Amino acid sequence: MYLKLFRYIFFTKIIILKKIRFSTSILVLFAALLVSVSSCIPKKKLLYVQESKKNKDANEYVNIRPEKKIQPFDNIYIRVSSIDEKTNAIFSRQGQTSNGTNIDLISYTVNESGYINFPFVGEIYVKGMTLQDAQKHIEEQVGQFLTNISVTVKFVNNTVAVLGEVRKPGEHIFYRDQITVFQAFSSAGGFSDYGDMQRVVLIREAKNKINYYYLDLTDKGIVASEFYYIIPNDVLIVKPINAKFRNLSLINVPIFLTTITTFVTLYFLFYRPN
Repeated sequence: MYLKLFRYIFFTKIIILKKIRFSTSILVLFAALLVSVSSCIPKKKLLYVQESKKNKDANEYVNIRPEKKIQPFDNIYIRVSSIDEKTNAIFSRQGQTSNGTNIDLISYTVNESGYINFPFVGEIYVKGMTLQDAQKHIEEQVGQFLTNISVTVKFVNNTVAVLGEVRKPGEHIFYRDQITVFQAFSSAGGFSDYGDMQRVVLIREAKNKINYYYLDLTDKGIVASEFYYIIPNDVLIVKPINAKFRNLSLINVPIFLTTITTFVTLYFLFYRPN
């Protein structure tokens, strides 16, 4: 009788252990499959300027570079030079920090009405002018008081905000009137591993209106787009691809598997077949 009971308990435990091992193997296999599927990232979302079906053989694009015009609240750097030593002495301090340090102290902010307040001259209207037009106009205005002068006008404190899935998100300064969208992302360190290049959001203000645009940087035809050139105060937002959310959800998978394994173990330990 005791021998039969011993055999029954022994073989029951063997069956239970086999069931536990089988269930655990299934769970491990399921977890591995889940990780494998979720970690797959489409290649087309991670490569710049790919061949498109529409322009598969196109290797030359035309894009007329727009010229930025001065708008209210822009900061412009103005330097007056002259062969006259007295005139140079008056404006010499303008060039002392031209390397970008304390640039706000040597720049002029265009007010809401489109004017700058320039020494000895007063208000000068510059709204809607290109840098070249503004240079000529300021030379004419200052020339009424000073002779033999030359005026240099530049944009300063131009910024573009790059946010989302990039390596260095934030506001980045550039000193040209405009840069390309690739140069903007270069200043932000490029895309992160989960950045979606196919739906980059561009926020641009024009005529007191905020507009949203969507850029596909995987399409080589982007260089011919009107949004290829980034202007000051643009905002670029990179959204994450779906794989990021799937990978984040996998953080709880070990806890889930541990709970299930414990439950299965307890179930088979207390389960006795008839």
